[in-house]
Amino acid sequence: MKSILRTPIPWLLLVAVLTAISFQNCSSSLDVKSPPPQEAQHEQTEEACKTLHCQAGKFNLFVADIDGSNVQLIKKSSYQDMTHPRVSADKQWIVYTTYNNRDNDNCGTMKLGFENSELRAIRFNGQDDKSVVAPEAGVFNTNAYFLGTTNTFSYLSGPASGLKLMRQTVDAGMNKLGGPTQIPVPSSILPLDPAPHLATNKIVFPGVFFHPSYGGYIKSLFLMNYSDGTGLIGLTLGRDHTNGLIVCRSPSCDDIMENDPKISPDGSKVAFMRNAAKSGANGFGWHLFVVNVSNPYAEVDISYKHLGANILLNDSLPEWVNNDLLIFSHIEVKTETEMKRFIYVTTPTGGQRTKLPLPEGFLYADVFPFKDSSGKQKIVVSAEKIGTPCD
Repeated sequence: MKSILRTPIPWLLLVAVLTAISFQNCSSSLDVKSPPPQEAQHEQTEEACKTLHCQAGKFNLFVADIDGSNVQLIKKSSYQDMTHPRVSADKQWIVYTTYNNRDNDNCGTMKLGFENSELRAIRFNGQDDKSVVAPEAGVFNTNAYFLGTTNTFSYLSGPASGLKLMRQTVDAGMNKLGGPTQIPVPSSILPLDPAPHLATNKIVFPGVFFHPSYGGYIKSLFLMNYSDGTGLIGLTLGRDHTNGLIVCRSPSCDDIMENDPKISPDGSKVAFMRNAAKSGANGFGWHLFVVNVSNPYAEVDISYKHLGANILLNDSLPEWVNNDLLIFSHIEVKTETEMKRFIYVTTPTGGQRTKLPLPEGFLYADVFPFKDSSGKQKIVVSAEKIGTPCD
């Protein structure tokens, strides 16, 4: 898999490649009466995609109960991938990432990278789909997280060589209030993939920095106060299963991949995914780890007893449902052109691992747990339809 790691954020591209299996058919997006003017370009590119595809709903956003029942379609698109769905603090919107770089089929997919990506929002009834952070050539705008009960979300923005953690405040209609502000990070660290935690005023993120004592670049998960950037703590420091320090072979740290860290609701633990040479996952596949914030060296590989060292089996993209339950995407690679993706739940120690009975025929990727306005536990999940011929 090393040959596909070509950018400073290889884990995003690796997940993209794993999810972006080429299918030969796609078709219409969510039916709307008439698109607003800003959607005209999207409609035109969709028509271009239709000339090569005839699959209804290639890309999808679903909402379901936490047990996988009561599945509802929020949006489908034949031409534009939708990932990283998150729910607004007022429970009225889903904010997600879309992609505007086009592949050979003229569909916008994550496999071409995060440059020119865009943050969009849609209501739970599938209406008012709108751009919140517009795409820019060569710029990432992705991975939005609302900061607890506020109308402010954090996100990752900038060119690959100069990514920044940003935050943006919006009103109830998902219109921006002022411009974005930067979440302060030490200038020596290139931040990646942030996830905030309002209850403890913390934000956790992977970052890369130069370590002069070792004469090379080190990757670590960092925890700090998101309001002012103080209290920085390195949780992993690129260590292997013997807790030794791994020096990256290049500034991109292709050989050290520990990503998508998420803080538990009580702030005591961080769950993340790792695929690294000499890692606790033995360098094979993606595994989920849980690290104790107060004792970072007490980390646990919660995937190993289920997956072993099989590079074709992967656990990825963890999220906390509560302090006692994680939800994540499980990947089974069959061949170079065939794979399966499911959603599972598990305890923070890897116990009670259970597959959610979501509809067959989809590759389920990013999943986000939330409670709706009535307090019921739900999930929103992005899914790619497995190709089928036209009717």
